[in-house]
Amino acid sequence: MPQPEFRADDFVNPEAPEDERRLRPDHPRLRDHSYDCSRSTQEFDLWKGSLIATVMEPWDAYPDLAEIPEDAVPGPKLTLFVKERVRGPGYVADFVYKAADLPVTVHGILANQGSGLGVIELELWRPRWGYWDDFGDFVGPPEDDAPAAVSAPITSDVLRRIPLGQIVARAQAELADQSWKDEGVITLGLGRPQEGSAADLAPASAQALENASALARPAQRGRPPLEEELLHRVAHAYLREAINGPGLHRRLADLFDRPEPTIKDWIKAARERGYLSAAVPGRRAAGPGPLLSQPAEDDPHPPSA
Repeated sequence: MPQPEFRADDFVNPEAPEDERRLRPDHPRLRDHSYDCSRSTQEFDLWKGSLIATVMEPWDAYPDLAEIPEDAVPGPKLTLFVKERVRGPGYVADFVYKAADLPVTVHGILANQGSGLGVIELELWRPRWGYWDDFGDFVGPPEDDAPAAVSAPITSDVLRRIPLGQIVARAQAELADQSWKDEGVITLGLGRPQEGSAADLAPASAQALENASALARPAQRGRPPLEEELLHRVAHAYLREAINGPGLHRRLADLFDRPEPTIKDWIKAARERGYLSAAVPGRRAAGPGPLLSQPAEDDPHPPSA
């Protein structure tokens, strides 16, 4: 995805001419994590400049942590990272998914580029040829000098057990929820979480939440509802043309520049919404409905009383 635009604080010498500016030594563009033994640094970087939401906790099934059975298996964990500096068009959030039955950590990017929320990038991390479980224990080779070859490869079975549909659905429900505007947010500061109202958020944080919420909303199924103004105009045109006999739908199709099936749907909606009266057996035309009390503002020929 496109890289974010650079800002003054990305450079050691922001006041220098553009061709002489130097990126900070710790800038992400200068670090190369491809030789790291683990992805812990990459995961840690997700926390930088992000708003974090834990959607699935390993012990969600046990509200009372004191009553967790000894043989209980922790559930999956899903964490969302809404980066304040977006990764590109349609970017919504990063996510990290961990589960006890997966030998890998799943990192992905959620975006909405016009077809709804979806995963557009996916990485599988195997830190140090093993993984950290939810008890804080490293699961991997028993000895530090054990050969890396003992690690099982990623198979099609492992890939099938990554619940991408559930990840997207849970992330969508979390991100589309705007209760943070009323309930506030919890931020990390001075070494401990602090509660704050939405007004306390930095502008970049608030904008990131607004963007993520808007892009995560489920796509509306079916046709959008017709506007009241349109139905108002359709009803008046219907009443004007109905007195001219057969060919009503064709004349309205010419007037609104729409096919006849569309005009029939509009007339049906106008009846259902109260702009035209209900159909009367034995009569072709309808009369004005209870909502059709005023002439259309742009109608040069309002029906006579």
